Amino acid sequence: MVRFFLFVIVSALLLQANSLQKVSVQLDWKYQFEFAGFIAAQEHGYYRDAGLDVELREYEEGTDIVSDVLTQKATYGVYNSSIVVENGRVKPIVLLATYFQHSPLVFVAQKGIETPADMVGKTIMGTTDELKYSSLALLLAHFNITPKNSHFIPHTFNIDAFIEKKVDVMSAFSSNQLYDLDRLGIPYTIIDPGQYGFVMSAVNLFTSQKEALYHTERTQKFIDATNRGWAYALDHEDEIIDLLIHKYHVGKTRSKLKYEAKITRKLMMRDFFPIGQVNEELSIRSFKQLMQAGALVEEQKLGRFMFKEVIGNANGGVALSTAEKEYLLRKKKISMCIDPEWYPFERIEDGKHIGIAADVMKNFEQKLGIAIQLVPTRSWDESLHYAQERKCDILSLASATPQRQKYMDFTSAYITLPIVMATSMDKPFTENITTLIGKKIGSVKGYAITEKLKEQFPQMDIVEVDSIKDGLKEVENGSLYGYIDNLVVVSTYIQKEYTGTLKVSSRLEDKVLLGVGTRNDEPILHGIFEKLVAGLDEPTMQEIYNRWTATVEQVPWIDQSKLWKAFALLSIVGLVFFMRYYELKRYNAKLIKLSIIDKLTGLYNRQKTDEKLMEEQRKVDRYREYKCGVMILDIDYFKTVNDTLGHQEGDRILQLLAEVFKNTLRQTDTIGRWGGEEFIVILPNTSLEQSYSAAENLRQSVETFPFGIDRPVTVSIGVGELIRMRTVHENIARIDEALYEAKNSGRNKVCKEPIPSI
Repeated sequence: MVRFFLFVIVSALLLQANSLQKVSVQLDWKYQFEFAGFIAAQEHGYYRDAGLDVELREYEEGTDIVSDVLTQKATYGVYNSSIVVENGRVKPIVLLATYFQHSPLVFVAQKGIETPADMVGKTIMGTTDELKYSSLALLLAHFNITPKNSHFIPHTFNIDAFIEKKVDVMSAFSSNQLYDLDRLGIPYTIIDPGQYGFVMSAVNLFTSQKEALYHTERTQKFIDATNRGWAYALDHEDEIIDLLIHKYHVGKTRSKLKYEAKITRKLMMRDFFPIGQVNEELSIRSFKQLMQAGALVEEQKLGRFMFKEVIGNANGGVALSTAEKEYLLRKKKISMCIDPEWYPFERIEDGKHIGIAADVMKNFEQKLGIAIQLVPTRSWDESLHYAQERKCDILSLASATPQRQKYMDFTSAYITLPIVMATSMDKPFTENITTLIGKKIGSVKGYAITEKLKEQFPQMDIVEVDSIKDGLKEVENGSLYGYIDNLVVVSTYIQKEYTGTLKVSSRLEDKVLLGVGTRNDEPILHGIFEKLVAGLDEPTMQEIYNRWTATVEQVPWIDQSKLWKAFALLSIVGLVFFMRYYELKRYNAKLIKLSIIDKLTGLYNRQKTDEKLMEEQRKVDRYREYKCGVMILDIDYFKTVNDTLGHQEGDRILQLLAEVFKNTLRQTDTIGRWGGEEFIVILPNTSLEQSYSAAENLRQSVETFPFGIDRPVTVSIGVGELIRMRTVHENIARIDEALYEAKNSGRNKVCKEPIPSI
């Protein structure tokens, strides 16, 4: 009998293994903490849970990652650039996710080699792909460093050759080799592409168009499992380091891997980007840079390269399999439970579903062609019971928890939210809620955050309330010390009903990831909604957000002066967290300079400028009267200066321009180097008209400045302002269009972007 049961168990395991879809991932380096998310997803069965049998392939010299993926030798690949260029053309990769929002890839040079121009004639060590596709390759091409005038050798994946001075320059990661060189006391110079205008992301996950189009669901599952792996890895750093040392045989010390983990957290910029989010604007700007530099053939177009764009364009929004179409035909309607009191995300009003989630469901309903029918409930807890009892097929907006996953599946998130605590106005700001042991803290019964709070802080007195209204009312009357929920909902209710009595006084590290919950006894339904969520584009979501945030602001009895006071502390909280986050990660003077300052001009670099833009966008979103102007400047015909007078003279012009900018603009303005010959200026507390005047004044200052060459130096400027409730990327894209209008209409001009309707 025992043998029989063993046979059954083994047979079941073999059957499960055989049912998994085999896929492979080609990494772009040796195993290290840079790939922690992939390793966590593998070791904790997230890939297996998604029905995938994943092979992680460590990089070997001679491997052409892009070619292997495009020819299906590997299913997915990891790369140090979101755009791949070869022979003047963009390779047709499909970008799935980005994990490092700024690349750690740099050149490390022997002392005495201070600039890229000094690298000519030297021995340079790097991998095939780094020297062919990455930001390092763009730097080499810009300074005309080629195999004809320099000596390139394959990377040995260690620093011995550099220490022994067998190579003059080697590619390196700021998160890796710099640690070894500093520990050994080896002198070196960092030549960072970002300091010369070549800013790219890293740990970009990509695939072929064939895989994206023919295996859309499999690809989405792989992305979700990998994102889940990254979330786990960042929360369990020591465990992943143990795996890297003992199972993956990484020949590094624990202290070095912990150093890599800290740099990894910094480069992922989780305060600004959800795990895996692709920075489309950065990719588009890189493409424009390449085109302006002549690295691309003139007729080359970027085209659709992001996963959701590719599948959305090919399928008209959502592509259903025959089985999925037959399922919907039999189903006829989909029953839906919601949170009846969670405005502005959703609410039941006069028997109807309203709010952000309601609009998303209407979008899905139109694409599916069948009704999504509301099942009314009196509370979120009742909605969960209905879902468990199969009285509704889906939850419109929910987070996955271990308890819910017993009866529901969950799609990828289409809304990501920070978590905050509301208190009465007399309570102090709380950086760590564990200091509130003994205080009663409210959270809605059945919410994912409630379950997580109880699990993470068992010693705290977490009081379950029926709704946000009940929670905030009890905070107001003193029955509860605070109430915890997501920022948008809490801010909306404070603005609408509790201005001057309640405030946001703490921000938790956790974020809520909200997708669609589907009954897990009908797996086809989950696949359908996964495709629908994947097909949601940013303009659609932004339009929906605008509609419901505008509704909140039109309440006539809001006292704007009180609103400013209610949210002033939230602005300080955001700034404190921002400063603390980066202060904890500034390990030494070299990394401080590398992460903030453009080496050539002394202005802020692209990374720091991105942070400033995000900070100003948050102010614009938070305060209706707050204005922030932005200029994007491009030096006219600068390529001609470099080509005829040389890069050293071009560098001198850039340095002089930086001085003109500093002397002409206000001390409160942020000036950054945006690209090779592009700059950005952020003007706080400045309207569009004021920004235009400042831009015209700056244009004239540049035009009249004596640069000491036999040709005029001028700039074209696009000017605009950050518009509330739009993304930074959308705002910058409009201002960028104004810049190109200035260039196309004769240069040495200032063009103002039109203000879109809100």
